[in-house]
Amino acid sequence: MSPSLTSVRALRRLPSVVVLLVTLCGVAEAQTQDAYFEFLMARRFEAQGDHTGAREALERAAIADSTSAAVRAEIASFQLRRNERDDAEREALLALRLDDGNREAHRVLGVVYAADVEAMNARTPRTQVEARARQAIAHLEQATSGAAYGVGIQIYYSLGQLYVRTRDSAKAVEVFLHVVEQNPGSVQGRLSLARAYVSADDLSNAVATLEIIVDDEPRVASTLAQYQEQAGLLAEAVESYTRALAVEPTSRGLKFRRIAAVFNGRDFAQAAEFAAQAQAQHPGDLRFARFRARAVFENGDSSQALDILEPTARAYPTDAATQLALADLYNDAGRDDEAEQTLRRYLATTPADSQAMNHLGYLLADRGRALDEAIGLVERALAAEPGNPAYLDSLGWAHFRRGDFREAEKYLAPAAEQMPGSSVVQDHLGDVLAGQGRWLDAIAAWTRALAGDGGVDGAAVEQKVRDARSEVAR
Repeated sequence: MSPSLTSVRALRRLPSVVVLLVTLCGVAEAQTQDAYFEFLMARRFEAQGDHTGAREALERAAIADSTSAAVRAEIASFQLRRNERDDAEREALLALRLDDGNREAHRVLGVVYAADVEAMNARTPRTQVEARARQAIAHLEQATSGAAYGVGIQIYYSLGQLYVRTRDSAKAVEVFLHVVEQNPGSVQGRLSLARAYVSADDLSNAVATLEIIVDDEPRVASTLAQYQEQAGLLAEAVESYTRALAVEPTSRGLKFRRIAAVFNGRDFAQAAEFAAQAQAQHPGDLRFARFRARAVFENGDSSQALDILEPTARAYPTDAATQLALADLYNDAGRDDEAEQTLRRYLATTPADSQAMNHLGYLLADRGRALDEAIGLVERALAAEPGNPAYLDSLGWAHFRRGDFREAEKYLAPAAEQMPGSSVVQDHLGDVLAGQGRWLDAIAAWTRALAGDGGVDGAAVEQKVRDARSEVAR
């Protein structure tokens, strides 16, 4: 079918960009000359900012050819551009009834449903989110299937993000690889690809994806640093955080994360230096004083560590994190009485703080004194936060110290189940099981303690395992 002479002349008068848009949208699918002409005029009106004229022209096109899926899809696309999503959805569904392979109709529905997913919040039931996400995916897959041209890159972004949302990491990686191949210098594309790799537990490729562009795009350095840190590349993470701070020199979050990376890399002197700089720049952010004191302590100077933190604790007597950090320093320095006094002073002014109650209860239990008070304190903490595994560990340990192994197991077993990587909790459970003569179970718990996150005397735990094996061999 060829358009009429009138419509050809009208087409010649249209700007070339409009002709391109018309071609991409499959105008030739319209089945009558009138529909074809109105289709073109609608694009012309819209380009001129005459949305009312565009809408009326599209309505005339639909009347002229009620069987054209391309016209319905164009109406849906127009309404989507106008953010009239309900109308866009209705017209796109009508287009698919006429032609279930119409890519533009699928694109419109995919975009509408993807927007619905983005609008959902944490209170939305997971099943509802996933159902809508899969609807969006189904339509966007149709819109992109076999399409070499004419599909906007934003559609691939949406599709990839939906794959991440539905935990289909392999497909997310595939889609974002396509995005990066088409736009190798795209910062957003590489960030999205890196996130997809992370969701697929492939930190190595996530890091490599951003390393390629970080020299030219230092804005990605902070994200790169986080992935390097997760991958255990702590020296590289510190370097990336430093680069990120050159872009955002006042960012306290970046400074804190850099200190943490240095600290976890066990360069305590450097961590203390960075923390001192940050503390001078942000004196009201108490995290830096706490981190500096702990780094100095780990570097072997407990006296200086306390000199750093004590003034901060006096200045902020109701700051829980600072008071607990000071109590920990006193305790680790062997000054148990001062640790206890610090916690009691704080609880005198803030008696409902469950974390402080647990802290004091555990301190008393670990010292084997005032066990009834210790149990009472931790029970109150658990009443405020039922099921907290750290509190369960404290309560179980207090009962163990009182010699009540069965009661201790009642709390330590669920604590160990919730914290399988905690060396301290697993060690406590092993001691409780050994107290009941359950040597094989105790050995299993101590073995988990040795494989855990540290915090225990490895040589002492290994000796307990050897002693238990001797008991089993008897």
